Amino acid sequence: MITGALPFRFRRPRVALVGSGDIGARLMRTFGGSQVRGPKLLPVSRRLGWDLDQPPIRARLSHWATHSIVLVPPSEQGSTDLRSRRLASAWRAARANIGLRGMSAASGKRRRGVYISTTGVYGDHQGAVVVETSPCLTKQPRSLRRLDAERQWRALGFHVLRVPGISGPERLPIERLRAGMPALLPDDDVYTNHIDADDLAQICWRALWTGRPNRITNAVMPDHLKMGDYFEQVARHVGLPVPRRISRSELQNWVQQGRVSPMMMSFMQDSRQVQSQRLASELGVRLRRPTVAAILADYRS
Repeated sequence: MITGALPFRFRRPRVALVGSGDIGARLMRTFGGSQVRGPKLLPVSRRLGWDLDQPPIRARLSHWATHSIVLVPPSEQGSTDLRSRRLASAWRAARANIGLRGMSAASGKRRRGVYISTTGVYGDHQGAVVVETSPCLTKQPRSLRRLDAERQWRALGFHVLRVPGISGPERLPIERLRAGMPALLPDDDVYTNHIDADDLAQICWRALWTGRPNRITNAVMPDHLKMGDYFEQVARHVGLPVPRRISRSELQNWVQQGRVSPMMMSFMQDSRQVQSQRLASELGVRLRRPTVAAILADYRS
């Protein structure tokens, strides 16, 4: 079959935003638009009627999509991500049978994908600088599941973005500050890393079209703050009290009393300063909001 003879609706790139939430919505707003002849974007989530735990749904989507940005969270238990394993298996089957859906093998080879992972896979580096080639030391089950997912998608040639805490003018920890949640004392505190939500959508799109297959890129801003300093900076900007500073042993007591969740505690255990050696040099991305200060400058109460 000659690809050039196919109607345009079959040759037009079809991008599945798998697990579409806030970032998927930003991708739709920025790149979906009304471009009649541009890539066709499809947001995919359970609330939109796509139950990806159902094999027929996975098969249908994997055959439809020529390109994919996978934003789904990992499975909730264990050290392997069964959700990604099942999705990747469906994508692999679709690629093997690409000719059955009216596309040539050559067009199938051009399928591209991006998987959104987490910088949590690096684990605790005791505040040291971490780059894409640094070892993954995580012991957190959720991050171990992310590592397992990365392996599944990289085997299909997907580009992996390791993403830290997602921030933005509309994604500041306002409720946490209002609730009076504590921060650690400076000597006990950990470094935290961020990326603006709009910048992340831009990075996803660029990685989809220009990212090298099987490659890992840290999608982070160069701003490095300790977590307590970040909360204080936000609090002062929005006019809220700065958080109380407590020791790590006191924090453990708060967890035992149910005043701080174990998940929040897990975010306050690992310390690292994540940098990207590839975001600008390989993907050509220039961040619109490269610092927390730039995010706060756009905050509107």
